[in-house]
Amino acid sequence: MLELPVIDIGPLWSSDHPQRGAVDSRIGAAIERHGAFMIGGFPDAERVDEWANAALTFFQLADHEKRAVGSRGSVPEGPRIYRGYRNRPAPGGWAHNEFFDVGPAVPFAAPSPGTAAFAEPNVWPVRSPTEGWRAAMDSYYGLMSGVGTAVMLAAGRWAGFTDDDLEQRFCDGNSTLRLLHYPERPADWPLMATDGLEPGAPPLSAIRHTDASGVSLLWQRDPGLQAEAPDGTWRSVPVLANGVSVHLGTVLEIMTAGRVRATPHRVIDLGVIDHRSGERESVGFFVEPGLGTRLVPIGDVAEPPCTAAAAALTFGTYGAHLQERFHATPGFEHLIPAPDA
Repeated sequence: MLELPVIDIGPLWSSDHPQRGAVDSRIGAAIERHGAFMIGGFPDAERVDEWANAALTFFQLADHEKRAVGSRGSVPEGPRIYRGYRNRPAPGGWAHNEFFDVGPAVPFAAPSPGTAAFAEPNVWPVRSPTEGWRAAMDSYYGLMSGVGTAVMLAAGRWAGFTDDDLEQRFCDGNSTLRLLHYPERPADWPLMATDGLEPGAPPLSAIRHTDASGVSLLWQRDPGLQAEAPDGTWRSVPVLANGVSVHLGTVLEIMTAGRVRATPHRVIDLGVIDHRSGERESVGFFVEPGLGTRLVPIGDVAEPPCTAAAAALTFGTYGAHLQERFHATPGFEHLIPAPDA
């Protein structure tokens, strides 16, 4: 199986436009052939493993400490729906993991009552799992926010759009940092259904899906992540020192009228395949626009200033897009209303 190519994106921070243009072209070629790619060479790239590993010590907290910052998926009587900790779902869910989410330090206003959950403030455990944990979380969020935006703009330029076209849609962004832990499955835990894309598809820890984001930046401590190429074949995402893979999201696909296609990806359960430990940890960062941003192709309508975008819009927005997706996700259907509710 092919692995994803690695692209040095350092020139994206250069004033040398020909060098930057060469990176844009390499990113475009990777999107067309592989659907995703690895990146390196960006500012503070050498700190990625350090900050990601420090952030993942969250899962060393005791169950009662994690539940204290739990969303209603973990703590039904709790005040939060979206941000915070969610334990692994019951058998039959789409992913066998637990996760912890944070968003912007100061969330932007929700454009409608139905999207209020996505604008929840962050919640932090009373006790840090390790010294410097919160600083590592903040550093990783800031780094990935800048890197993700630079990569997204590069993909947009390759697709024929200007930086302004995308920047005005992401300036009041609702980006998410997600810590993920895939525990080893008990012996009697039923295998997750495969997605049926090919004969003999492997057992999965997360089924084939695309992300509701502009771009997704995924770091993995342990192997298992795969990306689907435009021709339907799968690419393994290698585990590299300070390695981050880039997957395109549904938001960018909509805004570029399909020129930049969202990347289907999945996580295979290596524990079932070769009897290694099935435990796995990873970190995802999802570059997201404001909840009130219209999800239409660039050029179809004039986007209002960021402060106005979240004022009174409801339908056809990123917030409505999230509502639709989460309302259709088992475990969230009673927590997130449908967009037309």
